Amino acid sequence: MNLLSERLRWAIAEEEKRRGGKPIRKADLARAAKTSQTSAGFWLSDVNGIKGEKARLLGEFLHVNPVWLETGVGSPVPIVTTNYDDLLNRTMQAGDDADRPPSVIAYDPEDGLPDGVVLVPESRIEFSAGNGKEVTYEVIEDAEPAIYRRSWLRKHGLKPERVRRFQVSGDSQEPTLFHGDTVLVNLDETNIVDGKLYAIRYDNDLRIKFIFRKLDGTLILRSKNAAYPDEEVPPQLANEHISIIGRVRDKSGKGGL
Repeated sequence: MNLLSERLRWAIAEEEKRRGGKPIRKADLARAAKTSQTSAGFWLSDVNGIKGEKARLLGEFLHVNPVWLETGVGSPVPIVTTNYDDLLNRTMQAGDDADRPPSVIAYDPEDGLPDGVVLVPESRIEFSAGNGKEVTYEVIEDAEPAIYRRSWLRKHGLKPERVRRFQVSGDSQEPTLFHGDTVLVNLDETNIVDGKLYAIRYDNDLRIKFIFRKLDGTLILRSKNAAYPDEEVPPQLANEHISIIGRVRDKSGKGGL
């Protein structure tokens, strides 16, 4: 969406859906941005652009990122902040990478949780003793939570109550994942699809591995880092020592920066 009118009409349509189909008119846009209907009409016809404070006000009204609305850079996902200059700098510094809509957005607890998003805290995983299959999850209270768009979760068939976030340890999946990154894991996806990334229990360790299955049931555990060779686990050992916790569906973090 290179034109302001395209971004604005898309945002209006999405907001109308959120409001149950209630139409949003030029007068509503003008009122929200504290400007005239003529100016709102200019935005919708690409006669004028939208800048600064008016972009911020309209972004709040339409529940979209005002920098995206103004420039087309970044994601339409709203980032919770009252500092527009900071938001502009962060978005523009992200460059082309920001064109891929992120599933994680910034969150200020004092502002409350935005509509249409889900809070997913980071968890610590605990295994039962021995070779038991029982797994429990403990929320890490002092870890930063992540916010995911509810629409993104629905699009990928993910249920908010069936996803967990875990911290990555080690460098075996670099450059895909770095030590200290976090991954979002869907607990409902435990059937192996060749070449997909999974969180697994290997004895009493949590590992993140790309998995392939041979015809005889042997599991191949693969790392992105060439320093770690493939591990082949025969069917009997796999059944005894490995259980699939879930498929990795998203990642976040500062690893590699």
